[in-house]
Amino acid sequence: LVVYKKSQLRLALEKRNSRIQRLLKRGDPSTEAMRAAHEAHEATLVEVERALRAAGVGFSKVYRARLRPAMTEHSLLVVSVGGDGTLLDTSHKVAATPALGVNSDPAHSVGFLCAAHRGTFGALLAAILSGRLKPTVVRRLGGSIDGTALPFPVLNDVLVAHKNPAATSRVLLEHRGTVEDQKSSGVWISTGAGSTAAMSAAGGDIVGLADPRAQLRVREPFTADGPRLKLASLWLEDNDEVRVTSKMREGRVYLDGPHELHELPMGARLLLHLKAPPLHLYATEEMALRRETARKNSLPSHL
Repeated sequence: LVVYKKSQLRLALEKRNSRIQRLLKRGDPSTEAMRAAHEAHEATLVEVERALRAAGVGFSKVYRARLRPAMTEHSLLVVSVGGDGTLLDTSHKVAATPALGVNSDPAHSVGFLCAAHRGTFGALLAAILSGRLKPTVVRRLGGSIDGTALPFPVLNDVLVAHKNPAATSRVLLEHRGTVEDQKSSGVWISTGAGSTAAMSAAGGDIVGLADPRAQLRVREPFTADGPRLKLASLWLEDNDEVRVTSKMREGRVYLDGPHELHELPMGARLLLHLKAPPLHLYATEEMALRRETARKNSLPSHL
């Protein structure tokens, strides 16, 4: 099953976004990369289809917004064509089927979760079909809000914050019997896969894709009116769980980015753990090297 995104340019044309179309027409700097990204994406999609046909592999295609779990359950391999965001969206509908990410625009996308690009897809496909390349087991977060299970396993990260990004996030954080009253701009919880994203930007550690732990980091903790926080940064192991109780009238929980959000009003409790089914993701040494380079770049300059 080939799951693909639509480029920003194609979406702007399909939705008849007059503002973006005017900016494109006059060559505004804000849209400078859109045409090149569109062409690169379309060329990658063509190459993926060509390579699959050349290998004698039957396939179907689906736009990522129309993807449903049943489609992936009946597939032997799910190929995501886009970037990390497309792979993330796809992973929400994947249970046990192995997945392969294809970065369709490496010039503008790092692709920490993507093993292939246009020039390498054919070779990686051959390695998968021959059994030379095995998928990596990648941990995902599971949990619930007031007892109702989260809609899908979380591959990258969870953010708990106020609805208004300028407002203070107020929560009770509980881990291994310690309960702490906190004020901050939000709380990040990420897997190893998501450690290169917002977690790294918030000062967390970049770890390997197959790292079995999750990490929590409080974003911009406010301690001027109290003691230093004990639970500002911590690791979740296999049997660990963390509880976040909202002290906000308009709290929110964001799952793997801005599109999947849930209300977390006063007194609502979010439970997170590592018991969700993992994702079986094809990974390469090049992906590990990108993560290691990002880790070194994130270290303080004096180290």
